[in-house]
Amino acid sequence: MTTITLIAEPFPDWEATVNTAASRDLAQALADTAPRSCSVRYLLARGANSPELSSPLIRTEHLPFRASLLPLMWQNGTTARPLDGEFVHSLTPLVPLRSRGEDDGSQTSVTISHSIAWDSPAVLGSAQARLYRAFTKRAVKHADVILTPTHATARVLQDHYGSDLPVQVFPLAPPTEYLRPDDALARRTALGIPDHYAVTTATASEHGRLSWIIDALLADPKLPTVVVLTGVDPALDVGPEATTAIPAELQGRIIVATPRDLGDVGAALTGASLLLQPQDFLGTGYTLLGALSAAVPVLHSGHPAAEEIVLDAGVMAPGAGEFAAEFSRLFRDPNSLSYLAVLARDRSRSYSWRGTAWHLWETHANL
Repeated sequence: MTTITLIAEPFPDWEATVNTAASRDLAQALADTAPRSCSVRYLLARGANSPELSSPLIRTEHLPFRASLLPLMWQNGTTARPLDGEFVHSLTPLVPLRSRGEDDGSQTSVTISHSIAWDSPAVLGSAQARLYRAFTKRAVKHADVILTPTHATARVLQDHYGSDLPVQVFPLAPPTEYLRPDDALARRTALGIPDHYAVTTATASEHGRLSWIIDALLADPKLPTVVVLTGVDPALDVGPEATTAIPAELQGRIIVATPRDLGDVGAALTGASLLLQPQDFLGTGYTLLGALSAAVPVLHSGHPAAEEIVLDAGVMAPGAGEFAAEFSRLFRDPNSLSYLAVLARDRSRSYSWRGTAWHLWETHANL
């Protein structure tokens, strides 16, 4: 029987919680699409809660170490020995790897989901960016295949590790919590979110570009309320007092909401008319994928990965003035948003965990 071991403990960054949810959804999809006599091993840290996984083809096991120790321990190749001879996949660079012979039967695939550690390391902070690059370098050296969710991220890796680095594009999907929750209305009410609004995860920093949205609202009093979701994007250089960046005259038109869990993020994304993405960086892109799944178009600044994910289901505006102008245009002409919403729904069909799982089974079959 062939078993894929899925590393369920994510790289310890701002996306750790959503990557944990994504790993759970991928495990379920791997079980649903498993070829005959194949199964899934779901590997958690000691003390981690086991998710509800319905398939009998998934076996959950716990490592002898807590999650906080893994980044330190998995920098040492000797800790990878218990996975010798196995098929292993990780949705993040946090995976134990070491040099192996060609005939030991091991197969390891690793997803490098974004390029922030190279493009905008200040967003992560020097220590975390350095750790992300270190694990990526180790994966490039020892993994059988490197996967990325976009061609844009693949190009960044090839720019830094050689143009001959074999990288496969491995589209992901939104975690279940980012799909419209059954209690979405109640969640939005609890967060103080109105019926009609645009949503953003932008932060009040140089890279987060919340100022672009503020300028747009100041220039056009007819624009809708904007809900700013905190804690979804990294905000290293932004204190908890995010509201201090908002002028007094916009206090009623910008609502700062702090999600209690991923379901709150999903409720806010799926109830919006438009997702605003002025940031000059992009993580894995789960917020974009969640928005598309709810037929919510995206106004973005032109980051290559965002543009690739969204395609014609959104509008690119690479400057603050252009961003404000497009924001206003989209809401002056309701047909524009309606048309983009149809394209967003169509685009969302390109992303599913079943499709991702098929890709992963096929990748390991071809190694």
